[in-house]
Amino acid sequence: MAIYHLSMKPVARGSGRSAVAASAYRAADRLENVRDGIVHDFGRRHGVEHEEIILPNDTVAADGAVVHGAGPEWARDRSALWNAAELAERRKDARVAREIEVALPHELSAEQRLALTRDFAQALARQYGVAVDFAIHAPHGHTDVRNHHAHILLTTRRVMTGRGEAGRWIGAMPAGSLGEKSELELENKKLQALGLPTSHEQLRDIRSGWEQRTNEHLARGGLDVRIDHRSHQERGLEIEPTQHMGVHATQMERRGKAVSRVRIDEEAAKRNAALIRQRPDQVLTLITGEKSVFDRQDVARALHRYIGDADAFQAAFATVMASPALVELRAEQRDERGRVIEQARYSTREMVGIERDMAISADRMADGRGFGVAGRRVEAAIAAQERGGIVLAEEQRVAIEHVCGPERISAVVGLAGAGKSTMLAAAREAWVAQGYRVHGAALAGKAAEGLEESAGIASRTLASWERGWERGFDRLGPRDVLVIDEAGMVGSKQLSRFITEADRAGAKIVLVGDPEQLQPIGPGAAFRAVAERIGFVDLAEIRRQHEGWQRAASVAFGRHQTEEGLRAYAERDAVRFEATAADARAAIVRDVLADMEARPDGSRLVLAHRNADVRELNEAIRAVRRERDELADERVYRTSEGERVFAPGDRLLFRENNRELGVKNGMLGTVELAEDDRLLVRLDSPSGPGRGRAVSVSMADYAAVDHGYATTIHKAQGATVDRAYVLASGTMDRHLTYVAMTRHRDGVTLYADREEFSNVAALSARLSRSQAKETTLDYDQAAYAQRRGVEVRSREVVAAREIEAGRAGFRARFEAHRQHQAAEAARNKEAHGLVREWTRLSEAYTKALPGLETDPTLAGQARAALLGFARTLDRHSEAAQRLRARGHDFGLKEGSALAQVLASPDAGKAIERLMAGAEERMRGHLAREAERAAVRKQQERSVSRGRGMSM
Repeated sequence: MAIYHLSMKPVARGSGRSAVAASAYRAADRLENVRDGIVHDFGRRHGVEHEEIILPNDTVAADGAVVHGAGPEWARDRSALWNAAELAERRKDARVAREIEVALPHELSAEQRLALTRDFAQALARQYGVAVDFAIHAPHGHTDVRNHHAHILLTTRRVMTGRGEAGRWIGAMPAGSLGEKSELELENKKLQALGLPTSHEQLRDIRSGWEQRTNEHLARGGLDVRIDHRSHQERGLEIEPTQHMGVHATQMERRGKAVSRVRIDEEAAKRNAALIRQRPDQVLTLITGEKSVFDRQDVARALHRYIGDADAFQAAFATVMASPALVELRAEQRDERGRVIEQARYSTREMVGIERDMAISADRMADGRGFGVAGRRVEAAIAAQERGGIVLAEEQRVAIEHVCGPERISAVVGLAGAGKSTMLAAAREAWVAQGYRVHGAALAGKAAEGLEESAGIASRTLASWERGWERGFDRLGPRDVLVIDEAGMVGSKQLSRFITEADRAGAKIVLVGDPEQLQPIGPGAAFRAVAERIGFVDLAEIRRQHEGWQRAASVAFGRHQTEEGLRAYAERDAVRFEATAADARAAIVRDVLADMEARPDGSRLVLAHRNADVRELNEAIRAVRRERDELADERVYRTSEGERVFAPGDRLLFRENNRELGVKNGMLGTVELAEDDRLLVRLDSPSGPGRGRAVSVSMADYAAVDHGYATTIHKAQGATVDRAYVLASGTMDRHLTYVAMTRHRDGVTLYADREEFSNVAALSARLSRSQAKETTLDYDQAAYAQRRGVEVRSREVVAAREIEAGRAGFRARFEAHRQHQAAEAARNKEAHGLVREWTRLSEAYTKALPGLETDPTLAGQARAALLGFARTLDRHSEAAQRLRARGHDFGLKEGSALAQVLASPDAGKAIERLMAGAEERMRGHLAREAERAAVRKQQERSVSRGRGMSM
């Protein structure tokens, strides 16, 4: 279980400490403090796995090696660096360094822990312009073997990089030179005057940044665990967090001396053990904050974090496993010899409840009616698109009709480049013509912007919608249609909130996406589960790629046939192998620059999975352009990613949403003008790069920018360019490969190095891995049975005892037959048609029944038409069988007339019996009415005679 721990504290003379001593101890080095002549010798210390110094302009290569950027070489010497830090301060109580201590996930390998620490150290160096000296320590022999951690020392002053205004190195700086205080050391009053985050906000950002980077590295490692920087109190937890022992306390404890921190931890462990016995749900909440589905080992790891005593641990473990909050999703699987072949899988009632409520709302909305669009308006919207020169395929027309149907929820699963945006543009016109308000939403700002540009649907991020709801604004109503694009990236908790909100409001929700593309960030795979439950239309014909073989390859990628898709490109020399990773990056740079020269008006994008690769590719492309004098009048800017140099002609990436600028995270543009504190950027548009509106960016107000020649695959989902250049890495899976290899119109080239991939077969094997997420609905026996026509006690309640084996069969069905879902939807439509036809005929017959005596011809015609329904059932035998097996899915009530007809081996005779009964009842009713009419007539005659006699 990954543990979150980050603490930050100053190294100050006032407490008798020195930067030289702190560095020597953490790096197991021998250093002399020139200021006081004391030698600090820790060279014999064990347990230091790695130590290193990172400067602001350094980068981390894809292979994990550090590439030194322009900067003072003297600062790479530990003794020179920290003596310079000491000599720069004159006060007796001066802060001479700042230390950050982090716990490293034991689930990662040693190489992965080093990569994570380097990534974080590099980010700190860039952000604050300081030197960062880090050391990774292994767990001590007498402590928890999982206690991997890193000590990160930061200089309190900025390192003088020696860059002039043009951004180039201008020679060696005087040895030992450090610059002004970094932002971390400024007082809040000064920070506020400069418009910078306060100390508290800086720490919050650092803690959040560590969480983000750690979770990214855990995901790259294929691990389904996450850390959370929020405190236990913020998460509503009463468990006392573990406390990390400092350096001096650790030394005392190892020498057998009593340490108050140890006693506090022991006391806290006892309190935690007692609390867990009373509130086992607290541990389960911690686990599901990191994993949606877990096993016994995950429970044990979580408990070990808070309880050290063996007896207390066993008691707490038994309590948690017996907790009513725990749900067994799948029982332990054993073979005939009794050996465990699959561990039992668990979740919590809360998670099961969230996804169950989402399913119930989705079912109710799928059965709901009232959002239909008149056929003439749908046809008019389609005609409007075609008048604009867009020819819609038959499957796009079907999709338009599907989302414009009366149901309050609908789903469209579309392969990348299959024309989802074009389909939504026509649907928007139809909805608006019918009088509905249409809104858009997406997880990422870039995706929301793309939905607005391509389909004309005003869109915001999901987070923006939820913030509005929290303040009581932007509530949905019964005339609202909400389209969620890239729904496959939305986790269960968030999508559940949107579906239940739409259900509550009586609104309609339309989910559009592809579960085979990038997987949700949060737990669960809600879009896949909901789409499979309510049915969907599948857009499988690719339109983005111009070449037929490329469209076929895109279909292969989307159908998780990665090997077949890669083979198509390899056969056409579009999969290229280089000797090393550096050679692969160099080949991309060469080809991209050649394309820029040959097609200056074309659009292109370089894609990589790892941030380090993206940074290197951006810098390499810029370096060549600078050598060619294509980037004149450069300026150096402090950005959220550290120091960056921009010039007119540079490609720029926006990394945060900003309403005032009208930009969203992931948007690209071209720099037109670079001034001291401002950039004028021309945004990209569908017509090409740098052809959209101009944006003036004040770097003092918005610094979330980076170079935009290369970007991560995550930021590219939903993008379309003429050509794409993809760098393969071992961290990629089939979902990332699918997105990367389907962004282009004209062509894409995949670059790999033989150090990591020996040949196409090895490349295909690595890039074909699945990281598809699950939901608790995958283990839901009741829902599983309903989808297969098996009767269950209740559609609304899923009892925990009913949740057991079934996940494997469900997953196999969805994965193996996903391409047949459009046909499945068509068969469902046929079954619905039978229900509608029976309703029409039976209503006509019922209306004609009173004329059995007075108009026998009309009644006979209605009788014959209803009797003819038996022949209709024969012609549509498959749909009739579907109704028999799953009648409740089509609104068929048990014991109804149609249910009786379907249950009979002879439908014609069943209809005759029903009609005979109805006619007998009608004749009896008519006879009684005739008798009552005769009595009333006799009474009227009696009254009339009485009046005559009285006269």
